[in-house]
Amino acid sequence: MKATLIEQEEMRLALLRGFNILDTDPEDSFDEITRLAAQICEVPIALISLVDSERQWFKAKVGLDIPGSDIESSICAHAIAGDDYLEINDTKADSRTTDNDFVTGDDSIRFYAGALLEDGKNLPLGTLCVLDQQPRELNEFQRNALRVLAKQVMRQIELRRALADAEILRKEVDHRVKNSLQSLEALIRLQVRTEKSPEARAALDAVQGRLATISRLHEALYQTDTGACIDVSAFLSKVVQSTQEQIPEGVTVNSQIEHCNLSSRSASSVGMIVNEAMTNAAKYAYSDRKRGTFNVTGKCIDGFYHLSCIDDGPGINGGKSSDSGLGMRILLAAAQQLRGELLMPERDIGCEITVVWPVED
Repeated sequence: MKATLIEQEEMRLALLRGFNILDTDPEDSFDEITRLAAQICEVPIALISLVDSERQWFKAKVGLDIPGSDIESSICAHAIAGDDYLEINDTKADSRTTDNDFVTGDDSIRFYAGALLEDGKNLPLGTLCVLDQQPRELNEFQRNALRVLAKQVMRQIELRRALADAEILRKEVDHRVKNSLQSLEALIRLQVRTEKSPEARAALDAVQGRLATISRLHEALYQTDTGACIDVSAFLSKVVQSTQEQIPEGVTVNSQIEHCNLSSRSASSVGMIVNEAMTNAAKYAYSDRKRGTFNVTGKCIDGFYHLSCIDDGPGINGGKSSDSGLGMRILLAAAQQLRGELLMPERDIGCEITVVWPVED
C-alpha cells in the first residue's frame, strides 16, 4: 500500500533537498547514532531514512546493505504521513505494510518502529527507524530513546548545513578581500605612473609592496585554512613558495617546518614574519649576489615553537638593513601578537631572525 502524501509535500521535498544531504558519503556522526539505536532497541537493523519523492535513501544503516528503495516499498513514507512516531508490531497484520516488498520478500521484515526527523516547523525529512525479522514491541524507554536519537540526527543534519553555509560565506568574503586588495594595488600603480616626486613614488612603491605582501599571505591562508586552526607547516610552505619569487634564482631556499596547530587569527602574524625575513634578505643580503642559501626552520621545543629565518649574506652590520626600519617594527608587532619574543642572535655569517612563542593545545 502506497503511503498518503502530506499536505505540505512540496515544501517538505524542498526542505529535504535544501539540506544537500541526499547521496552524500557516509559520516561517523550519523553511523554512530544508527548503531546506538540498534543496540538500545535490541534489533538487527537500524536506518536513517530520508524520503524523497520517488525513493527512500539511507544516510546511515546497520544490518542492511542496500542504499535505499523505491517509494512504494518505503514503510518510512507511511511514518512521515502520521505523527512523530510510528510502531508496527507485526507488518504482516497491518494493512499499510502487508503487501510491502520488504515484508513479502526473502528478508521478511516483521517489525518496524520509526521516529520522525523534523525541522522547526514539523516538516519531516524521513525517520530514524529500527526493524526486525520477527514481530515485537518496544518498551517505553526504547521508544523515548528512539525519539531523542532522532532529534540528534536532525541536529547533525542542521549543523551540517550550517557549516556548509559558513564555508560558502567564508569563500565569498575571501574572494571580495582578494579583489579589494588587487584593486588597491592597481590604483597605486596608476598613481605611481603619474607622480613626479621621487619621494612620493618611493612611498607609493613601499605601500604597494606591503599590499602585495598582505595579498600573498591572504591567499596562502585561504588555500590552507581548515577552520579555527591551521597547520603551521602547510601554511608556511605556501608562504615560502609565494615569497620565493622575490629571491634571486641562484639562491637556494630550504624549509624544514615541523607540524604545529595555530589559530587562524595568529597565522597572518607567522606568515608576516617569514615574508618580511625573505623580503629583507632579497633586498639586502642577495641584492648583488647570484648565489646563496636561505633557510626557514620551525621546531617545537618544550612547549614553545621556534621559527627561524637565516640568510648567508653580509649580515646587519655589513648590509644596509636597519633594526629601526618599518620591517623591524612589523616583525616586533608580529611577535607581540603571538605573545612571543623576537630574537636576532649574532652570527659570523649572515643574519638570523627567530621568533619564539608558546604552543597552545
